[in-house]
Amino acid sequence: MIVLTLLCSLGMAWGAPAPPDSGGATASLTIATGTDTALVYVDAVRRGVTPVTIDSLPPGDHTIRLLHADVSSWLTGTITDTLHLDAGEHRTLRYSFDRRVLVITDPSGAFVFAGDSSLGATPMVLTLPAEGFPGGLTAATPGYERAVLPLPPGQGGITRAVLKKLWQSEPPEGALVTESNGERSAVRLYVAGGLTLASGVAAAYFKIKADDRNAQFQASGNPALRDETRRLDTAAALSLVATQIGFGLLTYFLLAD
Repeated sequence: MIVLTLLCSLGMAWGAPAPPDSGGATASLTIATGTDTALVYVDAVRRGVTPVTIDSLPPGDHTIRLLHADVSSWLTGTITDTLHLDAGEHRTLRYSFDRRVLVITDPSGAFVFAGDSSLGATPMVLTLPAEGFPGGLTAATPGYERAVLPLPPGQGGITRAVLKKLWQSEPPEGALVTESNGERSAVRLYVAGGLTLASGVAAAYFKIKADDRNAQFQASGNPALRDETRRLDTAAALSLVATQIGFGLLTYFLLAD
C-alpha cells in the first residue's frame, strides 16, 4: 500500500504542468494625467509624479492609485484602476480627475437643476461631467425666484447663489404682525438658516476629507491616516445631524409665520 502511494505521488509530480516562464522579461508603464504632478502609486508603492514611466514591473495584475497634486483641497479626488501586464508589454495610460463643485444657496435646501433634471438639494457636492452642463445650472425653491449657478473655472471650487423672495402684492388676510414680532421672526429665521448652511457645508467638508484620507491610507497603509479617517467620519455625521436639526427648525419657523 505504501509503495502504491509513493508511485502515485511520483506520477502526479511528473505529470504536473510546469509554471509559465516569462524568461525574466518585465513590463513597463507610462502614466499621464490632465493635471501634471499627480502622485502615482503602483501596488501601494509610490512611483513618482505624472507624467512618469515605470520600468521593470513584474508581469501580472497591478493596482494603480493617483492622488491629485493639490492634496490640501478637499474638492480634489483620487483615481484607482487595475490592469494586467504581460511580459515585455509597454502600456501608456492617461487619466483625468473629476471636477467637483460645492453648491451653496441662501436659503439652503434649494433644488439644483441641470436643464429640467433635478440633481438634488443644497448644500451638495456635484461631480461635473467632462462636457459640463450644456443647459447650465439653476437653483429653485418654492417662494423664491430661480437663480443661475455659475460654474467656477479650473479643477473645481464653490458656487453660491442668493435666491430672491417672491413678495406677495397683498398680505394674507388677517395677517397683522407687530414690528417686534417681525423682528424676532426674522432673527430666528436667520439663526436657523445659518445653522443649516454652516452645518451642511461642514458635513460635506468632513466627508470629502475623510474619503481622501481613506484613499491615502489605502495607498500607504499608515495607521495614523486610518484614525484620522474615523475622526473625520464622526465629525461629518455630527454635522449632518446638526443640518437636519437646523432644517427642521427653519421649516417650523417658516410654517409658524
